[in-house]
Amino acid sequence: MWRSVLPVPCEIRGIDIPLEVEDDVYLRFLDDLARDERTVGAVITSHKVRLFSTGRSHFAVLDPLALACEEVNAIRCTPDGLYGWARDPVSVGRVVDRIWPGSRGTVACLGAGGTAVALARHLFTTRAPARFICADPDRNALERLARVAGCPVDQHVGVGPWDDLIEAVPPGSLIVNATGMGKDRPGSPITGWTRFPPHAVVWELNYRGELEFLHQARAQAKSTGLEVHDGWQLFCQGWAAALGPVLDLADDDQLGDRFALSAGSLRPCVA
Repeated sequence: MWRSVLPVPCEIRGIDIPLEVEDDVYLRFLDDLARDERTVGAVITSHKVRLFSTGRSHFAVLDPLALACEEVNAIRCTPDGLYGWARDPVSVGRVVDRIWPGSRGTVACLGAGGTAVALARHLFTTRAPARFICADPDRNALERLARVAGCPVDQHVGVGPWDDLIEAVPPGSLIVNATGMGKDRPGSPITGWTRFPPHAVVWELNYRGELEFLHQARAQAKSTGLEVHDGWQLFCQGWAAALGPVLDLADDDQLGDRFALSAGSLRPCVA
C-alpha cells in the first residue's frame, strides 16, 4: 500500500539474515548490494549495529548520525559506492516531539536497545531532559546508550519487573517500553500492581502483539490522566525516514504521515 504514496516507483524485496551469523555474511551482503545494478539501496530493520561494526570499511560515505550512533539502517547504492545513514534518531525524534513536545522532564526508558539509544541521542541533542533513567539486563547495552547519548544516564541493571522505578518518577514524565516485551517476548516489564505517575506520557514502542504494557497503562489512563501511545506512528515514520535517503526524497515527516494514512486498514486492532 505504501508504494501508492511514494513519488517514485519501486519494489521491496526481503532478505533475512539470521541472528549470530559470521561477519562474512554481512560483508557478502554489502558486496552483493554494491554489485546489483537493479537495486537502489536497502532499509535495514535489524542487525544495524553489527552491520556498521563489521562492514564500516565497505561504505564510501557514512552520515554523522551513523558515525555517532555506530549503526546503519539506510543504504543507497551510488556510482561512488555505498552511502549509509542512521535514521532511527530522526524517526524517533519526530514522534517524541509530537507526543512529549518541548518537555525537559524525566524520561524512564525500560530497555536499552537501538530505539532507546535513538531516543536518548535525540533528546540530549535537542532539549536535554532533566533526567534520563534506563533499565536493562545488559550492562554493556546501558553503557553504549550512555556513550552514544553523550550525557549522564541513570543506569539500572537487572531483569525487572521495574515497578519501583516507574512509581518513583515525577508526574508528567515520559515512560517508554523499549524492551520488546509484549511483541517479541510475552509479558510486560512491570507488574499489574504498578501505579503510573499522574499525567505521564506512556509510550509503548510496539504496535502489534499482546501489548500487555499498553493495556496496563490504558487501564489507568482516565483515573491518572495518562496520555498513552502505541508504536504505530513510529513504525510508519521509521520506514519513511529510512526510505528518504535511499530514494533521495524530501526529508520531512509528511511521508510518514502519508504512510500511516494509506496503511491504516492494515493497522492491528488494539482493544
